[in-house]
Amino acid sequence: MGIHRDEIRRILYEEAQLLDLYGKELDDAIDGHLICSNSRGITYYYQSVSKDGKTERRALTGNPETVKELARKEFLRQSIELLKNNINLLEYAERYYSDYDLGSIKGRMRKAYMDLPEEYFLTHSHGRGAIYRLADKVSIERHMKWAEKPYEKSTYKPEGLKHPTSAGIKVRSKSEQHIVEQLVNYGVPFRYEQVLHFGNVFMSADFTFEDYRQEEFYWEHAGMMSEDYYRIGHRRKMDTYETNGIVPWKNLIVTYDSDGSVNIPLIKSIIEDEIIPRL
Repeated sequence: MGIHRDEIRRILYEEAQLLDLYGKELDDAIDGHLICSNSRGITYYYQSVSKDGKTERRALTGNPETVKELARKEFLRQSIELLKNNINLLEYAERYYSDYDLGSIKGRMRKAYMDLPEEYFLTHSHGRGAIYRLADKVSIERHMKWAEKPYEKSTYKPEGLKHPTSAGIKVRSKSEQHIVEQLVNYGVPFRYEQVLHFGNVFMSADFTFEDYRQEEFYWEHAGMMSEDYYRIGHRRKMDTYETNGIVPWKNLIVTYDSDGSVNIPLIKSIIEDEIIPRL
């Protein structure tokens, strides 16, 4: 799955906020723009200012602060131009974007499809993608069998599993939905919310994988870091992991967001650089 309408709105809001911020800063910027000349291998900077219909050139030798201010001014000017263009495109995208959740898509289908089970549409039937190019067939099949074995799944608040995926499971957030879709696209076998036991303490990992040594490693995506209670729970979970030898530099991947969004290029790079090489 790609970008969703709420992500377009979020990006549009952020771009508009930045445009306003840059615009105010530009209004307060010093007059003129930067020009330079080169003589005998030495670059000389000047401030070009229009005054009373005439252009005045002021030497800036020994005045790096003014050079810095003019450089910042030009950065703001160019950024504002690009931001305005982006905002126009995003407004167009928001207006004409089509949702592609199952309900919206089934509304476009013929009657014959209406009564079929949800999993018929959402279970990925192929797409082992990149992993076939990066691992031998025996290893791939072993990982697939591991992922398909029964395992203890979390029973925590099942009503929170609202977001369907093409892996045939539902997850708790759109961020996790995006992660699952990328894992499916790359053909990476995984388990979702597998329960881990640490003595009398147990908790579930967001995503569990099996490496080439047949040892498990984990991916936690913390998606509500703007909430105090969530941060406290996440910190406690990370402490429990570390106490039991599960740490970021060894067998744990941790990603964050604060508003339910996720950086797709980052997710892809994690799968390509940190997960697939371990399989």
